[in-house]
Amino acid sequence: MLSKKKALTASLLCAVASVGFVADVQAEKSMNHELNEIVIEGEKDLLPGGFVSQKSTLGLLGDKDIMDTPFSQVNLSSKTIEKFGGPNQPLQNVLVNNPAVRVEGTTLHNDISIRGLKSTGTSYYLNGIPGMMTQFNAPTFAISDIQFISGPNSGLTGVPCTYETSTAGGIVNFVTKKAGKVPVTSYKQVFTGKDSLGEYFDIGRRFGHDDTWGVRINTEYLNGETAIDNHEIESQGISANIDYTTEKHTTNIATGYRKHNVKGGMRWFGFSNVGKADAKGNIVTKLPDAPDADKDLGFDGMEKEAEGAFITLNHEHEFADGWKWFANAGLNDNKLNKNITGKGSRFSIINDKGDIGPASSKWNTIFSTSTHTENRFAQVGMHGELKTGNIDHNLSMALEKAWYKSSGAKDYFIGQMGNASGNIYEGIHVEGFWKPDLAEVLKNKNFYWGASIADTMVMGKAQVMVGVHKHENVSRSFNKNTGAVTSEIKSSAVCPTYGVVYRPDEHISLYGSHSENFDKGEIVGSKYENEGDILDPAKTKQNEIGIKYTNKGIMTSLGIFEITQANNFEVKKGEDLYYLQDGEQEYKGVELSVNGKFAPKWSFMGGLMYLDAEQNKTQNGLRDGMVVGGVSDWNAVATLEYEANEDFSVIGRVLYNASSKICDEQLTVPSYTTYDLGVNYRTELFHMPVSLTAMCYNVTDKNFWTSHGSGVLLNNPRTFMVSASFDI
Repeated sequence: MLSKKKALTASLLCAVASVGFVADVQAEKSMNHELNEIVIEGEKDLLPGGFVSQKSTLGLLGDKDIMDTPFSQVNLSSKTIEKFGGPNQPLQNVLVNNPAVRVEGTTLHNDISIRGLKSTGTSYYLNGIPGMMTQFNAPTFAISDIQFISGPNSGLTGVPCTYETSTAGGIVNFVTKKAGKVPVTSYKQVFTGKDSLGEYFDIGRRFGHDDTWGVRINTEYLNGETAIDNHEIESQGISANIDYTTEKHTTNIATGYRKHNVKGGMRWFGFSNVGKADAKGNIVTKLPDAPDADKDLGFDGMEKEAEGAFITLNHEHEFADGWKWFANAGLNDNKLNKNITGKGSRFSIINDKGDIGPASSKWNTIFSTSTHTENRFAQVGMHGELKTGNIDHNLSMALEKAWYKSSGAKDYFIGQMGNASGNIYEGIHVEGFWKPDLAEVLKNKNFYWGASIADTMVMGKAQVMVGVHKHENVSRSFNKNTGAVTSEIKSSAVCPTYGVVYRPDEHISLYGSHSENFDKGEIVGSKYENEGDILDPAKTKQNEIGIKYTNKGIMTSLGIFEITQANNFEVKKGEDLYYLQDGEQEYKGVELSVNGKFAPKWSFMGGLMYLDAEQNKTQNGLRDGMVVGGVSDWNAVATLEYEANEDFSVIGRVLYNASSKICDEQLTVPSYTTYDLGVNYRTELFHMPVSLTAMCYNVTDKNFWTSHGSGVLLNNPRTFMVSASFDI
């Protein structure tokens, strides 16, 4: 239940939003007041409509216009984050506005797939620095925009410094909010879910001679129950961005701390006995229908608690005409203090009725562990311009080093601390539950050394980009009792990147490219019997051709791509689950995105992707031709906004995902379509600009499964969110 203070605050907020909405609908002509200017960050780079930006920072190539890059790119703006990044919504609710992205996570995790390849928060970038985000529910309250490059690209971004997934599917870069020319002092209240109340401060100022210094402070406090029964989230965070800018010098330092606690919220399920009955006759022959999405499928005591801090540095200094040296560095320290859930973060369905039972599956036991990760990154390099004959060169080169260390619970407590049983429609029960103390020991270390060089050569209407990245890696696993090294893999690789852009006029860009990514070798996780094994390092390669067209406020991009990657997959051996490597996966697809304003009051953001993903070159051809588990062939997103006037707008979004196959094509996950709808109203309160927003996610309250590897995720239920933002 809400406290009296929270209940009163929420009621007033709803009342204000309702009054504002009704007043606007009844009498648009009565609104003749003038509001203070509301500044959208990066406005000069935004496409009309404000959902996406046409420019971004592209690794070694620096600031680039999308029309001048030989890759598919989508850059989501702060407006998109505000509209779809509700405090109790998964981060993926924002990321799926890129048609190359598909949801594979929940409010607990940041898992997505990009062009069919899995990615988590551990492989995201922050201000261009790898390893600064975590797998566990990344914050957006301090983020101004999110930049995507589809496909593998070590040649532009250097060493990836990840510990769960690689950047093979694409680059995801989060950019922190910075102080703009106009001072910002904003307070925002958000009410969502059943009784969640969030409070956010945003303060930005520039000062000093010619405003050379800038400071931006953002804070978060969120507490309450989500739209899922007995699923509670509590977060406290603070972030600061300090920048110093002169004619020849730019320095940016971002730092922050966040504590995040989640109780309940089980959404992930695997399967036992698929196609084969156990001793008690339990067998899974089809995927059970999804239960009610607002149902509590966790258990009393299920909890994840994490806290962490980061700091990033970006520095650039012009030392000669057209030449700059730069330095980038970062440190992230994150502790997952509590992780109490089903083994492997999921429970196992044992029959077509949706039963969960320990008698038939060793997976339906309770799992408790903790994880402490440390990431460090350092890079130095130069940018320069030179001319050879009629060719203009934009040259970049860099050296980098990255360190990763993971510690965690010496013992994983499984089974003896509780067993789960029940049914996905009736609820899950746990018997014998207790919370153990977890001693921390060293588990893994990774070290990277890398060097990169890239050159963009401009010859009239044509641009040729050539880049190469060389790195070496050492990955080690350690014995939890003795501290001795149990396994070690040393690897090195050269990853080339090259592409051509031809612009016959200012509206059209034709491009083609080849890019690669090198994975250090994946460490097998705790949910598998071969935990701690390191799968062989492998390359991911992509070839892409496409066309981009921009005119009259609309940008359209169409890319055709082919990706090959080592085939890492789950396999059952009796009751045991293993993670192995065999053969390769091949992804062939088409990606289309359309963004902009097609009429004075109408804006659009969206696109679609077709993907054909199958396994090849497997041992004895046993899996050749089988689809890659959990990959659907079609997904699409379409967002439409109608701005009745400068003060009132309505926004709607449709998400579609086609069916997919899991468990060696034995089970089919059905397709789904969801709808989001919202309104925004700007007014004044005591001469103070106020922005009121009401959003409803999953308007039809649809229940559905989303495939995730060999398992499925239950979606979030219909969720209402209302907010009031006060510009002081």
